Amino acid sequence: MMNENLLTRNKQNYNHYVGQASRLSEDFWRRHLPHIQLTSGYYYFITFTTYNRKILNPFQKDCIFDAINFMDTKKYELHASVILNDHIHMIINPIDKLSKIMHSIKSYTAHEINKKTNRKGKFWQDENFDKVIRNEKEFIEKIKYIVNNPIKANLSKSYTDYKWLYVKGWINNN
Repeated sequence: MMNENLLTRNKQNYNHYVGQASRLSEDFWRRHLPHIQLTSGYYYFITFTTYNRKILNPFQKDCIFDAINFMDTKKYELHASVILNDHIHMIINPIDKLSKIMHSIKSYTAHEINKKTNRKGKFWQDENFDKVIRNEKEFIEKIKYIVNNPIKANLSKSYTDYKWLYVKGWINNN
């Protein structure tokens, strides 16, 4: 009887630790996936996040919004973007490599924001997530997701009122 209880407890402990280790390794693996870029003509839905989910203020949102729009036609064709409180979504057709695009956006905005606010330190999470948009249906779903995000996050009552939302040919095309 004593050996059965010991065996049961050891098995439960083993399962507990194996479960934790597998979740840890899966999380680590997901955050360090290789970024595979397909040949030109593909659209990507990209998400990137502030360091430790730090909340962006209006000045920071302006800086990021302007930088993303400035790089349109130089590094990518921008189809949609939204700057939320602690993360950004974009739909782009890359002209340059995704890694170079993300480095340009993150390094420029971090440098400008840190310089103008006398701030030091990390501004962005290292990782960003990119997903290839495979068809027109998925493209429309991602546009809708971007457009509805400020409303869903209670940042605006209407997409037309949200200053940091851009959809090519439709919203904030100044």
